Amino acid sequence: MKRTISIVKKVFKSAAFFSLLSTGTVAAHGADAVLTARTLQTGLIADNKIIVDGSPSTGLIANIFALEFLKTDGIVVKVNESDSERGIYSLIYKNCDIASTTRPIHAHELAEAKREGVKPVQHIVAHDAIIMVVHPANSLSGLTLDQIRNIYAGTYTNWSQLGGPNRPIVLLQRENASGTQETFRDIVMGKSPISMRAITLFNNREIIGRIASTPNAIGMIGRGWIDNSVKTLPVNGVDHSPKTIKDESYPLHRLLYMYTNGHPTGVLKRFVDYSLTPEGQRSLSENGFIAENR
Repeated sequence: MKRTISIVKKVFKSAAFFSLLSTGTVAAHGADAVLTARTLQTGLIADNKIIVDGSPSTGLIANIFALEFLKTDGIVVKVNESDSERGIYSLIYKNCDIASTTRPIHAHELAEAKREGVKPVQHIVAHDAIIMVVHPANSLSGLTLDQIRNIYAGTYTNWSQLGGPNRPIVLLQRENASGTQETFRDIVMGKSPISMRAITLFNNREIIGRIASTPNAIGMIGRGWIDNSVKTLPVNGVDHSPKTIKDESYPLHRLLYMYTNGHPTGVLKRFVDYSLTPEGQRSLSENGFIAENR
């Protein structure tokens, strides 16, 4: 982990980092949009742009909001889907306006931010959940937390041990810097290490793609990424409905966050607060997320 953080620091201290910010750009079009952007500009990192970096799950929300936000504020939004840790360090080293995360900021990250003169402010954007997914042909109807732990610890290596087909289990996981991976370890694994057989993939799209092409596989994705190419599994007999996620009876529930440097104003405040508006809450619901009502 120390080596990872050291590499992250070097990347974000480099001005070359901006060349990485090319994913998910939503651009303004027309003279009116440009004029509005200039009028509403309020101390953003880049001219007339809100730059978002971090978790693909919260980044998906940022991209959804950006399309609608553009209609009202006419400002460019650039969304880089890396992971929660990189998003936080991007904010700390002033390479983005918003860090999108699937976990709260850690104490050591807050300490680093303080040394850099940055004051991270947390904004809860939505309720979400980690969803266990398998190939649609898998006959299992659900798993318990203990079963998931034993699968990922390597105790169960064949689906037949769980009442499924006689096929070896292919484990898919996210990289260590992923907030999804960290939450999964905290809730499911505890002190049990994940099997060395687990294949590491770098985003929700890769997990979905591998599941769809690998009948024996199991993986984890954010709720907003579910599609018909994968089968979702209830956990402890509880499915991932808006109600069970908000009341936390679904075991793998979580919150999604955006962090800003200090309390935002102007266009930046309107963007991070968009999830609280009727329009923002409708967009969240339509895309598989659960709005935070405050």
